[in-house]
Amino acid sequence: MAKKTGKTGKKPHPQNPVVRAAFATILRQLRRKLKLTQKEVAERSGYSEKYISFLELRKNTPSLTAAIMISVGLEQDPGKVVNDVRSFMPRFKRLEGKDHEAADI
Repeated sequence: MAKKTGKTGKKPHPQNPVVRAAFATILRQLRRKLKLTQKEVAERSGYSEKYISFLELRKNTPSLTAAIMISVGLEQDPGKVVNDVRSFMPRFKRLEGKDHEAADI
């Protein structure tokens, strides 16, 4: 029997660290391009500054809602942001299947 992990008791998807790393990269790039602080991104998107920080630190995998609301808060097309994340995912393929700690290098 496979080891269950996480809040739901289900094994996390092996792509989670890859998505976290790619989203963190895109979020950080957009935030810096727009010269915004994490606090300002939080205020614009409706999320806490801590959550935005955890996304950039690859500690959280964004939900679809979070990805959309953060994109809108940054005045970016959510579809383009998701496509940008997808295009960055191959750069982080080495993280596939690794746990939280291994992905936070």
